[in-house]
Amino acid sequence: MEHEIIETYTFNPEDYHDGRRKSDSMTFRDVVKEFERDFHQRHSCEYALNLYANSATMHLLEKSCNAASFLSYGMDLTQGNAFDAEQDPYINHAIEGHSRHIFVYGIDSAYMETSDGHIAIDEEKGIYPLTLLIDNSMRNGIIRLATPTSDDEGEEEHVVIDSPKFEYA
Repeated sequence: MEHEIIETYTFNPEDYHDGRRKSDSMTFRDVVKEFERDFHQRHSCEYALNLYANSATMHLLEKSCNAASFLSYGMDLTQGNAFDAEQDPYINHAIEGHSRHIFVYGIDSAYMETSDGHIAIDEEKGIYPLTLLIDNSMRNGIIRLATPTSDDEGEEEHVVIDSPKFEYA
């Protein structure tokens, strides 16, 4: 059964205007990158893959990324408050056909930028785009970063490995 490693972050939405923090003009996207770095620091072997927030927070993220007015950030959760990787994309794709917006379901991870300034996925390290998920049961000013993990407790997996037999002389 799949579970998630989760960290919850708070911010004050009133501190932002046009996607930037009033006190220092930092974009909300850069604040989210700080949250991503904190997540990785707390869970050194993991990178955040999912960002959960309500529609208002997604709109703030859109503004901070200077998204065009026809773009809408986030995939609606259809199976409660957790991402169902099998069902949610199909259901959201069906919804897209009836909308005048183009939906953005992911943005670059804070860890995707390479030393030469290019953006790249690193499969070996598990660095992928950050999936944007709308959970309208969350209150404004809250972001939940998560990454799926397998919970093998109570389950024994029997793996047969065909390996050569070694003899020691």
